[in-house]
Amino acid sequence: MANDAKLTPDVDQPPVDKVRTGSTNALADEPWRGVWRDILGGSFARSLIAIVIALFIGLLIAVFTDPDVQSTLGYVFAAPQHFFQAAGALIGDAVQALINGAIYNPKRGFLPLLTTLQWATPLIAAGLGLGIAFRAGLFNIGGQGQLLVGAFFAAYVGSNWALPPVLHLVVTIIIAILAASMWAAIVGWLKAQTGAHEVILTIMFNWIAYWGVTYLLKQQPFQAENAPGYAKSKAILESARFPEIAGVFGTGIVVVILAAVAYWWIMDRSTIGFQIRAVGINPNAARTAGINVKLVTVLTMALSGGFIGIAAATQTLEVHPTGIEPSVDAGIGFDAITVALLGGNNPIGIIFAALLFGALKAGAVSMEVSAGVPKDIIPVIQGLIVLFVAAPKFLGFLPKPTGIQLADRLSARKQGSEA
Repeated sequence: MANDAKLTPDVDQPPVDKVRTGSTNALADEPWRGVWRDILGGSFARSLIAIVIALFIGLLIAVFTDPDVQSTLGYVFAAPQHFFQAAGALIGDAVQALINGAIYNPKRGFLPLLTTLQWATPLIAAGLGLGIAFRAGLFNIGGQGQLLVGAFFAAYVGSNWALPPVLHLVVTIIIAILAASMWAAIVGWLKAQTGAHEVILTIMFNWIAYWGVTYLLKQQPFQAENAPGYAKSKAILESARFPEIAGVFGTGIVVVILAAVAYWWIMDRSTIGFQIRAVGINPNAARTAGINVKLVTVLTMALSGGFIGIAAATQTLEVHPTGIEPSVDAGIGFDAITVALLGGNNPIGIIFAALLFGALKAGAVSMEVSAGVPKDIIPVIQGLIVLFVAAPKFLGFLPKPTGIQLADRLSARKQGSEA
């Protein structure tokens, strides 16, 4: 999975080692030579190992902060079995509680899985938005502000406009996308015109959005009738809400899956996607090749905000149909950074990364209630995953990939079989 974010140094990708992997002719003779280096040193394996190590460290923290385990440490050398029994019981209870809260519960069946999907839905959309910026070498950390602006406009249209059911939902989603897209495009325009760094710009725009939305939600016609002096929007009309599946789960997940397909098409099949990738790899070379880097910067931020606008729509029309508050972003704008990095800016990777974090969030409460493990351990695990993904030197024990693409191997194998 490609990872073009500037704050995540690329894993050393040496040029094709012809001594160890063979020349072009040798590749035709042995197309699968060194494939294990590519598998073990590839992005997927690195992400998986980062998750395992982060979970392991998180569990260690939980173990050594548990009162029952601590009570065994005083005589751990005299009776180590008591320590391991207490630690093992805690870990087993925590994992079981996490599964019960995120995937399957004997009493509720697979309903917890729907909670996981509900958490993952906005994370997928926002992760796609940040991923597209990372592919252009732009570190967009303005997801919070873009989501807030999109949610604000979605709440206004969803609660004040009277339209037929399906049309109302579609129009509200489009408005959310356009609003978030325009908010992000302003950052892209300022960066292109003034050279200001997008990190500083997006941080400032997050605060402008937060306090601007907070103020507006206290004003008419945006404020809910029954919330005087309180920043809350009116309830979303039934015609603008996402329909539910079996009466328990919204259909926003369908929209974000379609968004993932659109992301793939934009990045891998469209001209603008090629230009975004070219600018992300080397903006000077892209400029020399005739690409308008400034325009691509603005368009990239607009597309990034557009995907985050989808997250805003799902948060407003599915999660908070009774009215949004300034906390509607729920940290999604920042969690999506982790999702995009862990997913390697690849749509499939982002979906699985969002499902992972959705499961962790869904199971956190159950883990705290049933196993006594504080749910605050989940952000720690998230941070550790980012650490290991963004700093590949921590995983320096893994082999370096050969640099040979799978497509080249398949082509060489075909040539070898035809020769």
